[in-house]
Amino acid sequence: MSTDTSFSATTRPRPKLGSRVWLPFISTSFATNVWLFALLWPLWWGLGIDQLLLPFFIFVEFIRLLIRSRWQVRLNGAAMIALALAIWWLAPTLWVDPEMRLIFLKEATSIWTQFLILVLFWNCVHTRAEWHKIVGALSLIALYHVVASALFLSGIWRGTFVSLLGRFIPASQINASAFFSSISYRSFGEVASSDNVGLLSIRLNGFTLSYSALSMVCLLLLPLMLWRFQTTRGWTRLLHLGLMLGLTVALVFTESRIAYAALAAATLFYALLWLYHRRSNRPLMVALALVATAVGLVVLFLVLSVIIDWVQRVFIDLRPGSWLVRAYIYAQTLALLPEHWIAGWGTSVRIPNLPNEYAAGTHSSYLGMLFQHGVVGLALYVALWAAVWLPVLRGYNTPRARYGLTGFCMAVATAFFAFNVREVADSWWWDQSLGFVLWVLWGLALTAARVFAEPAVDRRRDETPVDSSTP
Repeated sequence: MSTDTSFSATTRPRPKLGSRVWLPFISTSFATNVWLFALLWPLWWGLGIDQLLLPFFIFVEFIRLLIRSRWQVRLNGAAMIALALAIWWLAPTLWVDPEMRLIFLKEATSIWTQFLILVLFWNCVHTRAEWHKIVGALSLIALYHVVASALFLSGIWRGTFVSLLGRFIPASQINASAFFSSISYRSFGEVASSDNVGLLSIRLNGFTLSYSALSMVCLLLLPLMLWRFQTTRGWTRLLHLGLMLGLTVALVFTESRIAYAALAAATLFYALLWLYHRRSNRPLMVALALVATAVGLVVLFLVLSVIIDWVQRVFIDLRPGSWLVRAYIYAQTLALLPEHWIAGWGTSVRIPNLPNEYAAGTHSSYLGMLFQHGVVGLALYVALWAAVWLPVLRGYNTPRARYGLTGFCMAVATAFFAFNVREVADSWWWDQSLGFVLWVLWGLALTAARVFAEPAVDRRRDETPVDSSTP
């Protein structure tokens, strides 16, 4: 493998019609395969293999890359950090609790998948057509979640069924494991019992494993759908408007209060990006922002008691067990941390008298990374995020000649900001359906600059070019 931060496009001759047979996942490109994989996601979900198939799919694509490139694979900065994190992830192998080794193996597989998918994006996504094909894959995922949410909320289907894989898992394993239970019993949500109603009587999880995971998926996809709405025309524009509205409704019905806060913060963040990008009258924009901040602080002071009362009712009194359990998990996590503070415990650690999913080292990506993989693991995780953020920020400040890049970078920066806020209260690398969306967005962000640097080519009639300054 070699490191490389530059790319020179090469022209590939188009094969003659009929010169080869089109075989999905075999003769097709990486970009097409990602799109096909997303297209078939409901099938993977119904079979119960959605949480197991993604690492296998990425590994096969990586082998295809090695064969095509004759083992000449290039790594960018983000991939090198992801490789370091994947190697460090194995450091606690010697002292991982034997009862948690399967969990350790599953999470290690996810992190190695993360590394491989970044390598694949950097080496396989070279053109706008390939890049936009993968954007379309995320639109498919958004569509599936919106349809699932609509089916459940409308009452058309609120059932539960046993996946094909679940029919072969012993009942004892399903009852003892939250993971085996989640891939065996499939549903789009849950209707709360009369004595357990929170803010809403219905909670959605869509095609993910949990309400929290769906809230994170919605936060990642909403800004991207907004960008697609702004840069497309015709029925495609209407479709993405519908996806935006549907994802917003789905987010609301996850009843994730930290996700609500993340969405509000991300909306403000996007507005600030939009204002700052208007370079023609930036001093006026800064002055208006200062005035708005001052007015906001005055209003906040006047209605502070009302806000405190609302926060008390929504975030504390409503489902008080949620934040109390989280506080207890964080306390136990910090208490156990000094025993393995450099390399971490390797996995979460069960807390007596609490279900397995409420273990020390869970319910926060940052604290969880620190607990499970020590200060080195947390430093590598933060460095990986920084390596993804840097090209996004550079793209945001790109010259106007780069068609569409600024608008995309504003959208993806908003998505990442919302996600970084949301992951304060939950970890994410357990659910492959969430990981797929995040890793694909990472790949798109890392390859966007070189793709948009290409000379413009003809695009579909329903996608007309817009100025790069368009948010």
